[in-house]
Amino acid sequence: MKLVLLIRFSFWICSPLQVAASSYFTYHGFPPVAPHVCTFHVYNLAFQSKTLCAVYCAQNLLCNAFDTCFSDGISSCRLRYGLANSTGNHSSVCDHYKMKTNNVCPGGFFLRSLGMCKNNNLALHSPTTMSSVFDDPVFAYQRHGNGSLAVNGEVRSDDTECAVTNGELYPFLTVDLLDHFLVGRVVITNRLTNEWRLHDVNVTVGGDGSNFDCICGFFKGPGSSHQRVEVVCQEQCRGRYVRLQIVSGSEFLQICEVEVYSNCNN
Repeated sequence: MKLVLLIRFSFWICSPLQVAASSYFTYHGFPPVAPHVCTFHVYNLAFQSKTLCAVYCAQNLLCNAFDTCFSDGISSCRLRYGLANSTGNHSSVCDHYKMKTNNVCPGGFFLRSLGMCKNNNLALHSPTTMSSVFDDPVFAYQRHGNGSLAVNGEVRSDDTECAVTNGELYPFLTVDLLDHFLVGRVVITNRLTNEWRLHDVNVTVGGDGSNFDCICGFFKGPGSSHQRVEVVCQEQCRGRYVRLQIVSGSEFLQICEVEVYSNCNN
């Protein structure tokens, strides 16, 4: 019985799947000093194994890098995403490995779940939904429109390219990040005119687009012309959707740009 178990165990740790998965990664020295940077899951292992950790990472479509660590007699595997640059910290008890496909996304990282590059600004060119879209034809030439204008990377001095809702109760703009991330901060660029309309904005994060149960932060306002409002999350908010909503009654929500950065891309 012991012999059979030993054979099965040996096959398990040396299987072709593990060997193939480990070949997708390259060694990058020591990991970032702060363990939470980019980390979204930690496995405790019975023994230290780069190969097994590589398998865990390869099976999770958000994972682009991992650390293998050994401290106080405990082996662990930390799965990471995004850009987690090594620090040369020679006192580290961990080794850092990156997936080779990261190299095809300079200035960003490879989102394996969709087979695409993602900018450090997670909101850039992401899908959006709004409670309504400003529908007054008199001002249509000003290009006050749907949420895509708030994630196109453009803030124009002539006050166009802004996402604007109708005047309504609790207007909102929701950005779909396309995968689940630890949201660290949200940056909102206000309009040049009617800037005072940006006030009492609640910034929340949710996992399914319906429930936004993690509160990132709040902007009381009122905003100033083309003000860049930075909301730093006061708690760990992990989710796929970020919602900006005025919570003080009837108003127009007017946003020229919204940027979302994760804890590993600050």
